[in-house]
Amino acid sequence: MKTEELTAIGLTEEQATQVLAMNGKDIEKHKSKITALEGERDAAKAQLETANATLKKFEGIDPQQIQTELQTYKTQAEEAEKKYTRELTQRDQRDWIGKKLDEYGVTSPYARRQLTSDCMAEDSGLSWKDGAFFGFDDFMKAAKEKDNGLYQTAEEKAAAEKDAAQKAKAPAFTGSTGDPAPATPKFTPPKIF
Repeated sequence: MKTEELTAIGLTEEQATQVLAMNGKDIEKHKSKITALEGERDAAKAQLETANATLKKFEGIDPQQIQTELQTYKTQAEEAEKKYTRELTQRDQRDWIGKKLDEYGVTSPYARRQLTSDCMAEDSGLSWKDGAFFGFDDFMKAAKEKDNGLYQTAEEKAAAEKDAAQKAKAPAFTGSTGDPAPATPKFTPPKIF
């Protein structure tokens, strides 16, 4: 779905943007569900393959060797379960951080990537509990102090909107033909004879 298609059926640019934003949220929600299901499928497939390989090894083996193989399989299964759980947690953390960065209005992809990396680092001082990072707001305040242009606070947004409204109300100067005066004069190359 494209903006041009929506404007062609009679929607305004603003309405088309809102429709695309709502559609994008739905798509992202379904993408995360698909990712979760694919992860579960891959984990189950890996467990099945390991179990089948282990069963084939049991053919013609004495009981003592079976015990060792069984213990090895249990350890591998526990490690695979821990890895899967860790990957799911990291995905949930990335999704949560992405939503919070959207709320804060951080738009730079480089800043988003770095903030996500910093938040998920072990030494960040943030703790993940009940599906949220505790101390995230303080973390963002500290990041804002380091880089003032990272995002706008509510006060800064209100001031920017007020400035934009005042500029819109200000009189505009026009040229002799009625066109708005250009901000910079047009460049005319010198004529060489």
